[in-house]
Amino acid sequence: MNKFKRVERIIEGKIIEIEIGHNTLQYVLTKRLTGMRFLGTKKHKLKIKNSIRRANTKNLKHKGFSDEEIEKFLDEIVVYKWRIFTESSFNRYLKVIKRFCKYLAAKFQTSHLTMFEAEKYIQEYIDVREARGLSADTLNTDLSALCKVFGRRTIEFRHPPRHGAHLKNDPTKYNTETGETTRDVALTTGLRRRELGHLKVDDIKFIDCQTVHIYSIGKGGKHNRTVLKGIVEVSKLKEYIREAEEKGSDSLLTKTEARVPDALHYCRAICAQNTYYTVLKEMENDPSKRAEYIQAIEDEFKRNKRKLKEDLNKPYRLRGYNKKAAESINKPVVYDRVAAMYVSLFILHHFRTNTTILHYLVK
Repeated sequence: MNKFKRVERIIEGKIIEIEIGHNTLQYVLTKRLTGMRFLGTKKHKLKIKNSIRRANTKNLKHKGFSDEEIEKFLDEIVVYKWRIFTESSFNRYLKVIKRFCKYLAAKFQTSHLTMFEAEKYIQEYIDVREARGLSADTLNTDLSALCKVFGRRTIEFRHPPRHGAHLKNDPTKYNTETGETTRDVALTTGLRRRELGHLKVDDIKFIDCQTVHIYSIGKGGKHNRTVLKGIVEVSKLKEYIREAEEKGSDSLLTKTEARVPDALHYCRAICAQNTYYTVLKEMENDPSKRAEYIQAIEDEFKRNKRKLKEDLNKPYRLRGYNKKAAESINKPVVYDRVAAMYVSLFILHHFRTNTTILHYLVK
């Protein structure tokens, strides 16, 4: 017996027959999304496992398997594709699902649509959101969440491309007077908002008069070590630590300071840019510094048990849209890969230079 039933609704003057079930759509999608959580596991390990399994499929053609069967098998072994690895991603996707369900509930006067029925309106929902003037990043996040929970691919739907060097309005318009301290700490350390909120005085270790290490738990549960250099950075952090100790607090910032609506991600980008140009200037003034930075980069990759795949001697060149966007705001289109990788590892905690350059240096 079919547990679903079909009912008629009048939508935009037309009689539409839709399929509904017993459970609400939001309940079904939330339960499905919850089952995809794989928190605390590193995606990198699953990617390695997936690469090995893909390599083992090379002989399937000689064993009589058709191209369609091989392609289906390859899709099935992408073990990390249908999993969610961070709490922040899960919560972000959950918000998308709630908005999507609310949109369909208003459209069909019911919250009990089936997944089969709701899937037909993914493209319509993205089009409506785009018509409202939402950014390409937001639309891609919406589509990624819906494709994740419905088991579809983003390439199946029309959506605006997400560019790295995208231009935004002035982010400083969100700055508040009460957020001045928070912005300064973010500008000095380059930490994310959540990391700033959890930053303890004991997490800050002064190595010498010009070097400080900050230990934090980043995205995906990564144990990060931020390396800051400079007398100004060291003196600023010492002053903030003194103020925290006078208040009897073990946290560098108060809860109120950590929750200000200011553009802290913009401060993180400025910190990345300042570090990049500092490293670049050092290597230009003293060519022997380049070898020191390369060694530090290689050691950091080994510490994280990662393989350095990029050629540090090869400059990073922007192309296409990203090049035009950078030129429009008088930003460089060629970047030193050593300086960019140093910023990636010790400030932003990425293991690729393209993320650092496109999303932080070109701003």
